[in-house]
Amino acid sequence: MGLGDTSGTHYRHVRHPAGDGMRILFPNGVTMVLRQQGWRGACGVRYEGDEGWVSVADGYSQPDVSNPAWLADFKRLTREYALRTGRSLDHVRNFLDCVRSRELTVANEVVMHRSMSTVHAANICMWLGRDVVYDPVREAFVRDPEADRLHARAPRPLWAI
Repeated sequence: MGLGDTSGTHYRHVRHPAGDGMRILFPNGVTMVLRQQGWRGACGVRYEGDEGWVSVADGYSQPDVSNPAWLADFKRLTREYALRTGRSLDHVRNFLDCVRSRELTVANEVVMHRSMSTVHAANICMWLGRDVVYDPVREAFVRDPEADRLHARAPRPLWAI
């Protein structure tokens, strides 16, 4: 989806203690909706489009889909992806392979930093109880010193960089 090197920009506050239903807009127009329920594993994601939805999480042997016909090519497509990219679909295996090859892992430091920036900004939106706007280039909130104060804590004196 082209989101590996950016974070969400607009966070819409919802009246739910865990942020369930929060809408996060990304720079390319993609909207992510946080959902707390319906997972059988960890680190779940659900993609929704005009034709239905697909969801997957760690521990799934295959995705859950709104249209079972989409799974007809699942094994073939995942096998072709692994052959085309030379990457394992298993994150641990991918990490170990990349230690040896020195290639970037699928879940590399940039992707993980941007994923966590999005999660932290969503938390700040919930803590403040209002919408916030985040600038992923500056890695700071837009004209929002209150949100910026929650973005990072002051390091102890001997640990400052």
